[in-house]
Amino acid sequence: MSNASETASLIGELVRANAEDLLRYFQRRLLNHGDAAEAYGELLLTAWKLRRRVPADPTQGRMWLFTTAHNVLRDSRRKLARRSAAVERLVKDMRLLSEPALDDTALEVRDALDRLPEEDAELVRLTYWDGLASHEAAAVLGINPSTARSRLSRIKQQLRTVLGEPDGGGKDQPSPPARSAGQSRRAGPGIGRLANVPAD
Repeated sequence: MSNASETASLIGELVRANAEDLLRYFQRRLLNHGDAAEAYGELLLTAWKLRRRVPADPTQGRMWLFTTAHNVLRDSRRKLARRSAAVERLVKDMRLLSEPALDDTALEVRDALDRLPEEDAELVRLTYWDGLASHEAAAVLGINPSTARSRLSRIKQQLRTVLGEPDGGGKDQPSPPARSAGQSRRAGPGIGRLANVPAD
């Protein structure tokens, strides 16, 4: 951008356009909404500090925000891990009090996700919970887009096997059309049930 005012305007518009998706990103991954709100605030502060690095293109800017959120989440989890045992027990108790009841299908899908390696599970969360395309999820995780596509195909096959669902003739369904910022991916049949499962 040409000056400080235009840079501030850019980051403001970018955050407003993606605010709901970014807050949900943290709410789906942290133990309670208080931790999620704190992490979201840290993201906003980080984005402001690094505002001169934000891409001017809205799509690239959105991915920059998700990548930054991924880094903030990692730091937040480290801080949470250092909490005292008493505080950890309290957080878990509060989560149990507020956690919605899950039906058998949701529990089955959550259990299947929990069995995956963390990076594989996060790739699924980014694509089915956050509505990112595979190449966008790859950018957030810092991996090659082709690696993300092949890994996602393998993971989906594993989940279909675990969930006892048909494999669609051994071929994955084609990806949906590109979405605008904030637009969620529609859940289809099969492991599309993931999109409707309450997050951690």
